[in-house]
Amino acid sequence: MEKKQLRRQLLEKRKSLSIDQRRDFSRRACSRLLTCERLMEAEVILAFHPFGDELDILPFVEEAMRRGVEIWLPRTVPDTRELIPYRYTGKEMLKQGTYGIWEPDPDKAQPVDTRRLNAVLVPGVGFDRQGGRIGYGAGYYDRFLAGLDHRPYLLGICYSLQIVENVPMEPHDILLDAVLTENGCFES
Repeated sequence: MEKKQLRRQLLEKRKSLSIDQRRDFSRRACSRLLTCERLMEAEVILAFHPFGDELDILPFVEEAMRRGVEIWLPRTVPDTRELIPYRYTGKEMLKQGTYGIWEPDPDKAQPVDTRRLNAVLVPGVGFDRQGGRIGYGAGYYDRFLAGLDHRPYLLGICYSLQIVENVPMEPHDILLDAVLTENGCFES
């Protein structure tokens, strides 16, 4: 119950940002992402396509690809609550998924070998400085990360107003290595 209430409060706070604030905060966060040492070392990054009022990381995605980084985007399979990454090659290979999020179209996308994954940009509703995260409640990322045969660098992405003192954690929740906002990067 505590998680549900916190999720609702944080989504309301995020929704209260103006379009100009979201644009400014997203631009600042993308600048930080492009200078993040751990990401600069990564050859393969699983990113995400923002939806709704999430922080927009698409400028980072485009610049990282120009720099030669291989970018993957996830597709969600609601029946199995599975997250499947595909290589991102451009907007033309996307379609709207079940949740209204732009996702790779499996008919146009390249499957990937998750053993090559160096870093994951993790969206969410709330984060703390100890690496705790509240997602949207379906557990896609926790299941995906638990199924990997190695641990890539896990970087939460959010607005600073989504940082809370302490995220209620459950045994299956996977801690992140750091969280990045428009104001900086906080290592766990």
